[in-house]
Amino acid sequence: MDIGKKYILKKSVSAVDIKNLVEKELQIPDIGVKTRTRELSQARFIYFKLAKNLCRYKSLSAIGRAVNRDHATVINGLKKYNVEARIDRYMDDVYDDLKEIIEEKFSLNKVKYKISIDELIKKIEQIEIKLNKLENEKNN
Repeated sequence: MDIGKKYILKKSVSAVDIKNLVEKELQIPDIGVKTRTRELSQARFIYFKLAKNLCRYKSLSAIGRAVNRDHATVINGLKKYNVEARIDRYMDDVYDDLKEIIEEKFSLNKVKYKISIDELIKKIEQIEIKLNKLENEKNN
């Protein structure tokens, strides 16, 4: 990260948004169906990893509910993702592509504004002055 830039999350993404994107990009009608085919399982594993990494404030139960699963299935799916991704590099490629699409579509991790080093130093000095005033008022 450049010192002269401030990065923030401008918008959040939901588990359902991620589920819909995974289904669309992998051309699967519903990853929540009760089927264990390799294609569907891998799609769910990819969804679990994306949702866990991009939906920071969602519980594993909430992530699982979007695909009719419980939190234990999400944990198991995350473990299986790591095992299968070592064998099948395709999963990591799909994960990376989908993550990039989601970050672009939902404007995640974009630069909101830039601040120069001089402006940053000036702001720090202003904060230090305010803190010193508060400290003096507290001691008096």
